[in-house]
Amino acid sequence: MQLEAKMDIWEKNLQALKDKTPDGDLLPALPAAPPAWERVTLVPGPCPTLQVPGEKGRPVTLHSPREAWKEADTLAARAPQAPSRPMLALGLGLGYHLLRLLPRLEPEQSLVIVEQDPEIFWAALQTMDLTPLLSRPHTALVVNPDPRAVVSHLRGRLHLGNGCGHPVLWGHPASLRAANGFYQEVINAFQAPLAAPCRAYGLKKEKLRVLVVNPDYFLIPEVSRAFGQLGHEVQVILFDKRQDRGDQVLQRILQQVADFAPDLVFTINHLGFDREGLLMEALNRLRLPSVSWYVDSPAIILNLYAGPKSDLSYIFVWDPTYVPEVKALGFSKAFTLPLATDAEAFSPRPPADLERWRTQVAFVGNSMISSVAKKLERLPATLEFRSLFNHLLEALQARPYRRLDLLLHEEGVAEHPLIRQISLSERTDLEAGLIWAATRDYRLRCVRQLAPFGPTIYGDAGWRQLVAAPFRLHPEVNYYDDLPPIYGATAINFNATSLQMKAAVNQRVFDVPASGGFLLTDFKEQLAEVLEPGKESVCYHHPEEIPDLVRFYLGHPDARRQIIERGRARVLQEHTYRHRIQEMLAVMRRTL
Repeated sequence: MQLEAKMDIWEKNLQALKDKTPDGDLLPALPAAPPAWERVTLVPGPCPTLQVPGEKGRPVTLHSPREAWKEADTLAARAPQAPSRPMLALGLGLGYHLLRLLPRLEPEQSLVIVEQDPEIFWAALQTMDLTPLLSRPHTALVVNPDPRAVVSHLRGRLHLGNGCGHPVLWGHPASLRAANGFYQEVINAFQAPLAAPCRAYGLKKEKLRVLVVNPDYFLIPEVSRAFGQLGHEVQVILFDKRQDRGDQVLQRILQQVADFAPDLVFTINHLGFDREGLLMEALNRLRLPSVSWYVDSPAIILNLYAGPKSDLSYIFVWDPTYVPEVKALGFSKAFTLPLATDAEAFSPRPPADLERWRTQVAFVGNSMISSVAKKLERLPATLEFRSLFNHLLEALQARPYRRLDLLLHEEGVAEHPLIRQISLSERTDLEAGLIWAATRDYRLRCVRQLAPFGPTIYGDAGWRQLVAAPFRLHPEVNYYDDLPPIYGATAINFNATSLQMKAAVNQRVFDVPASGGFLLTDFKEQLAEVLEPGKESVCYHHPEEIPDLVRFYLGHPDARRQIIERGRARVLQEHTYRHRIQEMLAVMRRTL
């Protein structure tokens, strides 16, 4: 941008600020000349945009450099409509979205714009003609890096937060990503309870329209088929969680909601939901129920999600021990739902299909070598931190299933400088890394008990670092194509459950018997509820029991056959994904 044009925009905006009534504003002192920027960078292009440092140290681009106006139109079209309530707009950016919002506001509706970074404010005044915004009588600007000062000003000078003055919140997604901690404090201060006077009746219908959010997770095909088997109409929305930006995913989901008009939104592990809570808030306004089925630790994942909680947001967890923790995070509709099997995918195969997979003992699973390494890469790489990690790992192995906060406290390192320095996302990586590492070591300890039987391991290359002969290593296999015949062709399929599962059983407990196979698994409380030990399943309580159990059941094929037949009958009768979706919908209809 030419200096002359930049000065012209600055002067116009500055004059508009001087002419407006400042009663509701909270602004830094206005300089006569445009101040220099140190933290933000102007990115020139068809649509000027800003790059700002995010809380995690990564730069955040506030607007699309090519389609900022189109992006702004989309955001403005989805702004909440509440003419009788003041709108609290979180994040100024360069103002594209706010300029597009103006025609949608009622003339008398109050608009309060909150911006955390004064440099972003200065950049906007030098880059965009904001006079339509600044000259509007019912617009207030609050620019201050201290969230407590912002909340105090909004409550004191603007009288927000009580009765008819309770604001409706509208966040600029990129601004919220860049300064989530700041904006979350403001959200927490003014977030209205999400329960609405009207109720959602969509789930009362016999046949539902279900929008399934699919980031290519392994359970999605099974769940989608189960909904279809029950007569519900399913539409799947695809996205790549590694490449697609969060705001793009949010916009696509909301567009699909508008086009498909579902009665229910379904996802796995909260995938597709933004951490700022914008999708949750949008679905609540539409009184559209959502369900997230957790098949990994919900405590680790949900800890990263801020924003409002909805009375229409259902969380189902595969391990019952997580229900209290999920409720403590603000999700009141939390229930247990075990895993299951897809009887169409996992069924006995013809003998000819089994021949290439014939073996006495086998384990299908990941070594966890790469999983642990990836978590460690995201943590401080110093020797001191690695030593602390190893200390915590030993403590967790001695007493598993402790959450990180409790582990740190009991080990006396909760206030350790290295712990206090890491971010929330790094704490999450630390907790996950400890669980994966403890699972790696537990799994290896159990698998080594199989050595006398020359077992086959189907898994990743990391196993080469852990075991050698007499183990036979086979590359990873396809879940849907290879596992059913492997399970059916193996005399004893072995299982050692991840240490993120305190009480629950994993997928193999259902898939192996469904495929006509025999499974030896570690005992979990949930096992006794789904398959009776000794009659429909066989389990060990300690790794040292494994060799004797393997030896016995290899020598007694009739006993294996009886376990297989009983287990398969029970699974088909009670534990398919069709059964789980029926149970899920029954719970939701009963509690809605």
